[in-house]
Amino acid sequence: MIFSNRFFCGDSRVCTLQRHIPAPLFRHSFHIDTIPASFEVTICGLGVYELFVNGKRITKGYLAPYRSNPNHFVYYDHYDITPYLDAGENVVGIALGNGIMSSEMPVWGADKYPWRSAPCFAFAAEADGKFLFDGSVFVTHGSEVTFNDWHCTESIDARLAIKNWNDTGFDDSSWEKVSPACEPSGEKKLCTAEPVKEYDRRKPVKMWQGERGFIFDFGISGAGTYHLKIKGECGQQIEVYTSDCVIEGKKITNRNLYCWSLTDKMADKVQHDHLTLSGKPDEFEPRFTFRGFRFAEITGITQEQAQSLEITFILFSNGFASAGSFRCDNEQINRLQQCVIQSDRSNFIHFPLDCPQREKNGWTGDAALSCEQLLLNFDCANSLFVWLQNICKAQRDDGSLPGIVPTHTWGYDWGSGPAWDNVLFELPWRIYIYTGNDEAIKLCAPHMLKYLCYMSSKSSDSGLYAYGLEDWLPVNVHTPLCVTDTIMCRSIADTAEKCFWAVGMHQEAQYAASLSKEIKQAFRKEILRPHEYDGPLGANDTVATHAMAIYYGMYEEEELPSAIYKLKCRIKQSGGHIGFGALCNRVFWRVVGEHIGMDEALDIMLSETYPSFAALLKNGMTTLWEGFEYFEGDMAHVPAEIPQGFWSFDHHFWGDISAFWYRYLAGIRIDGPGRVEFAPMFSERVKNVCAEHVFAEGTLRVEIDRDGNSAHCRISVPRGISVRVSSPRGWASDAAELVCGENEVVFSKLG
Repeated sequence: MIFSNRFFCGDSRVCTLQRHIPAPLFRHSFHIDTIPASFEVTICGLGVYELFVNGKRITKGYLAPYRSNPNHFVYYDHYDITPYLDAGENVVGIALGNGIMSSEMPVWGADKYPWRSAPCFAFAAEADGKFLFDGSVFVTHGSEVTFNDWHCTESIDARLAIKNWNDTGFDDSSWEKVSPACEPSGEKKLCTAEPVKEYDRRKPVKMWQGERGFIFDFGISGAGTYHLKIKGECGQQIEVYTSDCVIEGKKITNRNLYCWSLTDKMADKVQHDHLTLSGKPDEFEPRFTFRGFRFAEITGITQEQAQSLEITFILFSNGFASAGSFRCDNEQINRLQQCVIQSDRSNFIHFPLDCPQREKNGWTGDAALSCEQLLLNFDCANSLFVWLQNICKAQRDDGSLPGIVPTHTWGYDWGSGPAWDNVLFELPWRIYIYTGNDEAIKLCAPHMLKYLCYMSSKSSDSGLYAYGLEDWLPVNVHTPLCVTDTIMCRSIADTAEKCFWAVGMHQEAQYAASLSKEIKQAFRKEILRPHEYDGPLGANDTVATHAMAIYYGMYEEEELPSAIYKLKCRIKQSGGHIGFGALCNRVFWRVVGEHIGMDEALDIMLSETYPSFAALLKNGMTTLWEGFEYFEGDMAHVPAEIPQGFWSFDHHFWGDISAFWYRYLAGIRIDGPGRVEFAPMFSERVKNVCAEHVFAEGTLRVEIDRDGNSAHCRISVPRGISVRVSSPRGWASDAAELVCGENEVVFSKLG
């Protein structure tokens, strides 16, 4: 397998918002007398490539190759094209999009990437192990894609489409030779992450005429592209806007994305495509970026065209398999579980993103918060491992990490901190727990140690930490940064200790343990002050302080009753509603379910009044929102006065509620490789549960039916998985250990 270091481009000019450069096409025609036993090619396309052989698209997925900082890693894809070859003439075709090579988004430093250039590619072909040719033999021509930008839009002029350009029998004598391009400095790697694959196609569930065009509702938000079939006049120009919401049913808006992240010059270009018709039946499928949307608005068409056109929402995500499912007899929970699943899919394009329509960044904190529910719901450990390689590569010599990966220089000085940097610890540990594979820990261990030294250097004189982002997007109540950062530093040290022990790094584990002890002592002295004031005072006395301190072991056992009482008081002060941010959300439900009660936890989560998860369902939420904003109406009738920067309607970092349901309602608590504690907890809101999780050894399946004071459980245990039974508080069972195969357990309510 050859990773060619010779890169080539077409037009060497950089495409910008002011200067549109068509996406280049490349082709090479060659003859073979007989088809070899093996004909293999490797390709790297910077930024996005499409690969064709004899007119057939064979690209492994959408948006190939894997997105990375090309000064860190340069990813190649490998193809065996033998099945597509013929004796005689054969053609390899390549189309290139800009990807992140020329994005002008200034907020995350994309407009100053040192690798900014025209898109380029490296290619190598070999037959039966013998090198044949590289990218130097290709010829090039511009395409009908007259503009494309990763963060903005695409413009396609169907009149410029070149028929059969990637097939045999085509005259390419007028095409130009390729030009050499600079070789990126990153390490060359074969991409092993799952490719981005289509998982669903949806037709509109509703269409109506809006203020400026025709609006199509696909019924669900997601990430992907669209396929449009339409017939019109030659030169007719139409525009396609896509978004998660519609202003008062009249027109699509991306106003909710116009926060600090979008400049005026880009605001109207985000998710706004320009299409020019050829006069013949045309088909459009933009493929050089992706969009997050539920609604599409098409302007510049007639009523007749609106009725006759065909538009399909193509939803895609990394092509890993499902690893679990959860259902119960509470439809609010089922709908929220679907919101979590859909948000996960929307935001896993190569690696976990924050949102698919605004930033499209690999925010580390979002993944740290979501990784347990991601691993419960999807077989995504391999994709997470590849991303961890990029995270390790992004670590600076001083141990610091950026808040987004990939990046160049953005995110080190702002956008990171303990809760975000925790990704380096949380992901390897969870991968180990859920798969038994310790390769992620081995990869990250030296980087963990480097980070612990960096983290120690950020300690204040009092032993507290405050150098990162806070309890992100808190609802109503703000918790001081020194509280959440110090708690998360303690969590990092604890996770590091477990990781080091798991791979036999005993001295490092002892160092992490001593650091954890120091942090706990400082936090108790400066924040909890149990012997002086019986708990935190003033601004420190919040739901997040108590819930996170309880979960992460800052209280001693004898102090828990007092801490739980104070937590109850703060919950009551919040009106029995959500009163915390995303960091606390990761632990709040578990703490309340464990120490106060499942009914109380679900009452808060499923309250019909704002702020709660269930309240957002009344707005037609189909994916989790970035924040708990409130408005009257559904997603097709968002108020015109929607604030600028109303945030994204498709985020996943609140999604740990799914892990809470698996662990507490279904009782599936995976606490080590191949080890499960079956410990369900019961609520009056949920009487029946059916859940499963897929291990490498097989599928663990749980069915629970509660009838009054008894809960009848059927558990199917695969060979190689150890399951022990624990009874919830106030319930009892005779079962202790489950056997391979079918098991029945009955819990009886005491008293």
